[in-house]
Amino acid sequence: MQLQENILKQIESKTIHLGIFTEPCLSDMLNGKKTIESRFSKHQIIPYNQISKDDIVIVKKSGGNVIAYFTIKEILFFNLKEYSINQIKNKYNKQLCVPDEFWIQKKDSNFATLIVIDKVIKLKPFAVHKKGMQTWIKLSK
Repeated sequence: MQLQENILKQIESKTIHLGIFTEPCLSDMLNGKKTIESRFSKHQIIPYNQISKDDIVIVKKSGGNVIAYFTIKEILFFNLKEYSINQIKNKYNKQLCVPDEFWIQKKDSNFATLIVIDKVIKLKPFAVHKKGMQTWIKLSK
C-alpha cells in the first residue's frame, strides 16, 4: 500500500477523477510551476460542471502510468460565449504554463474548466488500463 491508512480514509470520502496529462504540462505540474490545470471543450463534457473543490484527481501520464494525485483548491467554470478565451489567457496564462499554440488550438472552444491545484502527491508509478480516448473520467460518486 502506498498511502497511510488515515490518508486513504480521507480520499475514500471524496469524489475521485482520473485525468490524463501530457508533457511538458505534466512535469510543470509535478514540480509546482503549473498551479492551474485547464480543460477546454466545444460541448459541456466532463469535467465541466462535474468537479468540485476538494475532489481528488488521479494523475495518469498519457500512454503511461499513474504517477500522482492532487487535491483541488478551487474550480472555475467559463462559458466562452460570455467570457472570452483571451480574458482567461490574460489572467491565468502564467499559472497554466501552456505555450502560445495551446491558445490557438483552443480558440473554437465554448467551455472552459480551470482547476486550481492545492497539493500534488507523487506516487510510486503503477499501471491502470483505460480504454478509449477520454482525457477525463469521473471514477466515483
